[in-house]
Amino acid sequence: MIGQSKRWLLVACCSLILLTACNRTELTTSDGRIQLNYWVLFGGGDLSYMQDIVTSFNESQDEIYVNIVLQDFDDYYTKLVTSVAANRGPDVAVSHAAVLPELVNQGLTVPLNDLSQEVGLDFNDFYENLQEAMQVDGSYHAVPLDSHPFILYVNTELAEEAGLLDDDGQPIIEETPEGFLNFFQEAKEALPDKTGIAIPTGGLDVYRWWWTIYFQMGGTPIFSDDLTNPDITLDEEIAVEAADYLLQFFGDVIPMHMSDPYENFQSGNAFSLMTGVWGTGIWEAAELPFTAVPFPQLFDVDAAQGGSHTLIMPIHSETTDERQRAKMEFIQYVSDSGLDWAKAGHIPSKPEIVESQEYQDMPYRSDYASISADVVYTDQTIYQMSAETDMTRSLDEIMAGRLTPEEGIQKMINDLEITIR
Repeated sequence: MIGQSKRWLLVACCSLILLTACNRTELTTSDGRIQLNYWVLFGGGDLSYMQDIVTSFNESQDEIYVNIVLQDFDDYYTKLVTSVAANRGPDVAVSHAAVLPELVNQGLTVPLNDLSQEVGLDFNDFYENLQEAMQVDGSYHAVPLDSHPFILYVNTELAEEAGLLDDDGQPIIEETPEGFLNFFQEAKEALPDKTGIAIPTGGLDVYRWWWTIYFQMGGTPIFSDDLTNPDITLDEEIAVEAADYLLQFFGDVIPMHMSDPYENFQSGNAFSLMTGVWGTGIWEAAELPFTAVPFPQLFDVDAAQGGSHTLIMPIHSETTDERQRAKMEFIQYVSDSGLDWAKAGHIPSKPEIVESQEYQDMPYRSDYASISADVVYTDQTIYQMSAETDMTRSLDEIMAGRLTPEEGIQKMINDLEITIR
């Protein structure tokens, strides 16, 4: 099996002649401002909030102008690798934290340690787990915008009807493995015509849920700490136990093979939904009666699954100190705009912003913000994206009943071995 990073390089090498559509903007505007090209992969409400931040930056000063460029999510990283290899990449780009080690290993990003000091950006201002996720081989290569953990959404009208809300309007969940399952079983008994949990039988949300349970059970990292030559350190026994726990929900409170969990929840046909915090802005806009809560700690360890949107500075063979500083000033501005970015539902990357009264006054967000410090980010290896595919596919087989948890986790380990060798 060809690793993800190798596939990207192969595509990049084969696509250099097709880059006429990726031309960079002019270096300056007609009025002499430094002009920067900023690539994003956001959709839906996320995009509009980021557009507002960029507009605010452009209006805040008269020396730098940023063009926001939306790229299609499905082939975003392929386009990014290809364009940077051809020296036609963006000046600043969004990257998920999980992808950062692969981009760094390919030599596509600028280390930010010195540049951050020039503009007064201090990485110690970010959550500690985010600081660690931004470092590859001892250098910072990205600035975090947020954390977006896996959380629980509950339809409050349905929960009230089922008698499962407390006096503060929050779900009454006993934070034990049995209590969590019982919560949804009680909802299903009270609301037999409603879906207990809107989540697909397979895919990323099941992977996120399994990841949460695995690490709450005390699971070890998936890989050893080695960028290009890791060992698999996944705890097979705990991995099986976590998959077995999830399996109890399927076919009972979770119907098999649900086609559109989001539509199911938004239409009022589902009691709850488990997904990332980006749903908050969606349900607000839809004026849905809901509450958003952290995934409860059901086992011994405080742990949550989540990712982070980050900003990177792709390399350019010809640039100037002035342009590099301009890029860093923009990155700093966006990282400081956590309150505006939080409107989409994401948790700001700086505790200072999360603890501010302005953030605490925002509905829903403060209810789950505490989980940010517990997010277990992916390992620093170039194989993470391929590994995620391996793990997701194995979990799909387990939840669909085609493999037992023992068989599925063994398949997961076998596939991971193939991926990294």
